[in-house]
Amino acid sequence: MQDKPTLRKQMRERLRAIDETTRSDGGAQISAHILRLASSWPSNTTIALFGGLKSEPDFLPHLIMPLTEQRARLACFQIDTGELRPRQIHGMEDLQRGQMNVWEPKPHCQPLEIAVLDIILVPGLAFTCGGLRLGRGGGYYDRLLASPHCKAHRLGIAYNVQIVESIPVEPHDQRVHKIITESGLIQAPGGQTAMSAH
Repeated sequence: MQDKPTLRKQMRERLRAIDETTRSDGGAQISAHILRLASSWPSNTTIALFGGLKSEPDFLPHLIMPLTEQRARLACFQIDTGELRPRQIHGMEDLQRGQMNVWEPKPHCQPLEIAVLDIILVPGLAFTCGGLRLGRGGGYYDRLLASPHCKAHRLGIAYNVQIVESIPVEPHDQRVHKIITESGLIQAPGGQTAMSAH
């Protein structure tokens, strides 16, 4: 098995190799799969989104309005002293480019408790079909998901090329319950139980 630095380098090279058309089409397809899944979620479900990195699927413009119309409550994370702090958003106008050029909520956005998040869309460099995740090395999402207050269902978001057979695991690494790629939904083992409320 490759070590994490080697796998991260390989995954970044894979992502850089994706052309703009494939990237755009993939983002739209992933968005459609998310919305199909979200149609079964109760009204007032609180969903944490992410976006902004060029190498990540661009789905925010496709999701915010339809999810709002489904009466979902939406959040994005502000990076604050190494932690991800959720704040409620209502549209793209509530977002600005923050650290690492990712989308972050503007200061006027209402802070939310981690405990109120029902669904967290989780980025990563690589995922396995079993729900293992390789992050970018900052540990932001591992710390968030490891919080005792975090009860949310974890939905990994990735392109097909980011699905790998194995990822080296450390004690602090956090899994996801499901993964959505442009090809559709991957149900990680044990994820159905965690999602039973949704």
